[in-house]
Amino acid sequence: MLPFSFAANKKPRPAPTVETGVSAPTASRQLEEPKLAYYAIWVAIALSVFEGPTRYLLAMVHLDSAIFIRDALLLLAPVVFVASRNRNNPMPASVGVFFILMAVHAFISLVNIRSAIPAIYGLKMFIPVLCGFLAGSAIFNPTPKLVRVIFVFWVATVVAAALDQYVLDYPWVGINVELGGVDVFLGRDWQSGTERVGGLMRSSINLAVGIPLLTSMLLISVKQNWLKLLISTATFFVLVWTTQKGAILAFVVAMGALLISSKNFTTPLKTAAVVAIVFMIFAPTVLIFVDMPRDAGVFSFQSFIERIESMWPAAWKWIGQFPPLLGVGLGGIGGGQRFFAPDDRNAADNLFVYLYGNFGIMSVVYLFLIASLAMNARNVRDNRDLMALASLVFLLMYGVVVSLIEDQLAAMWLGAAIGWLIRMRSAESSPFARLRMRRDSPRLIAQKQ
Repeated sequence: MLPFSFAANKKPRPAPTVETGVSAPTASRQLEEPKLAYYAIWVAIALSVFEGPTRYLLAMVHLDSAIFIRDALLLLAPVVFVASRNRNNPMPASVGVFFILMAVHAFISLVNIRSAIPAIYGLKMFIPVLCGFLAGSAIFNPTPKLVRVIFVFWVATVVAAALDQYVLDYPWVGINVELGGVDVFLGRDWQSGTERVGGLMRSSINLAVGIPLLTSMLLISVKQNWLKLLISTATFFVLVWTTQKGAILAFVVAMGALLISSKNFTTPLKTAAVVAIVFMIFAPTVLIFVDMPRDAGVFSFQSFIERIESMWPAAWKWIGQFPPLLGVGLGGIGGGQRFFAPDDRNAADNLFVYLYGNFGIMSVVYLFLIASLAMNARNVRDNRDLMALASLVFLLMYGVVVSLIEDQLAAMWLGAAIGWLIRMRSAESSPFARLRMRRDSPRLIAQKQ
């Protein structure tokens, strides 16, 4: 028996469904989230949390490619979801819009690169966003049993990170294998004078996304304030060990905004989300023309300055070789360049730059829609809804210095946050929500009394 309790021990609030956005309609009207997407997300989360040792064990038995089971599940989930639709259970318009947009940007990529490889790779990167969107309750409405699994994952992650920092050197760090003719690291060694802790995950960058994700799911369900403080503090120290300054700042901002927000006062979270998007666009478009000062040290801004002076200008130079308003097309920048433009490979290291490379000027539209979604979030009922906003703040803030979409955990988390906020908004405008709001209005309650 754990010496503390979880709010999830009670029956969790029914999650808004994908199709209706309604949290508790009648059984005949409620359309369930695709369970395969739900399970796929948790298989992917488990494999990502333990990716270092998992890849190491697979390499020992010469089954390196088995790690792609994770990708196969994430691809299969939306396919099964679409295939299972019928007249009584129609496909939501949002899923259709997703595939139409992917097809348009894939066509642009095909025309620009004259190869299908970028589009295939790009679709692989964005499918986790769709999975998270389809099954947001896997993250923001976990069941009691799942909360205990999350707690085990979190403890294992923190302990492994501490051992990595002070005691052990894990055997998978720095080892690489060949998959599809490309060298792939089992565990990325980012060390440069001071160790950057990756723990059980593949690298410090992955850990900097994974531990806040697990923490957010625990904070949704934990009742005791002392335990919330303990979990948040431990997470902060793990982030410090990773030396990922963007993640540290994003976590502090997100948790700070969450701390001073409430169901009736979400302005700090909404403002933080919009500020993050503005700075995400400002940094790679304006700062690249500023003469930056020199800096050095593990917790200096040297890596940020290198992005300003080298990474982002090189990314814009690559994108500039193609129609400026269209971008390169789906999969046209980032990891996929290993297969079709290895000499111009650019990680982008900024979510806006990455999206612009994939979607061109439409990336501005997509980010504007996300900002609008955050600013217009209403019908906030409990800490699940608040955590969805806080998650968006963290991801957008961290997106200033990393290309989140190429991390499956981050991509799923982003999709889940967007989907959850959309359902909150649609629930408010649905007839079921209006009936519930009318039923719960103070005037009617007073009349009943």
